[in-house]
Amino acid sequence: MNKLFLFSLLFLLLACESKNPEYEANLSTHKQLVTELNAFYSNPDSASLDISDFFTDDFLFYYFPAGSPKGVEASKSEYFEILQNLKNSGFVIKIGHSIYLPGIDEHTHKVDGSIRLYYGVTVRKENSVALSAYRTINFENGKISGIWEWADYGGLTKQLYD
Repeated sequence: MNKLFLFSLLFLLLACESKNPEYEANLSTHKQLVTELNAFYSNPDSASLDISDFFTDDFLFYYFPAGSPKGVEASKSEYFEILQNLKNSGFVIKIGHSIYLPGIDEHTHKVDGSIRLYYGVTVRKENSVALSAYRTINFENGKISGIWEWADYGGLTKQLYD
């Protein structure tokens, strides 16, 4: 009985271990982006953010603040403007602990090279607030084509200014 259980467990583990080269490449791209973002926000002398090469031209960012159950959509230029305005307003943002998982195609339910990300971020202005968030990140030809993000923006704002 033990041998059958061990064999079944070993088979299951080996069956689940499948490297996806597209996922690995996209993961590397996203980690490079995080490094760039952290450097931008941590350096008081950095004036502009040059990350457009990480994104497709038709990139879209979706976020879900309270009162917007279907989410809010931002274009590539709007997303970059949001990031730049945060820096210009004196925010220091540091993406820290991250758990990356392979994403799946929403239609076929097969691993497709996209990324699911659970991460911790620290936002600092007058106060420092730690926040947990979740993202799904889609890619086209090695570039980020879409991000869907869920985080407690209202709670973050409240804690930053209390």
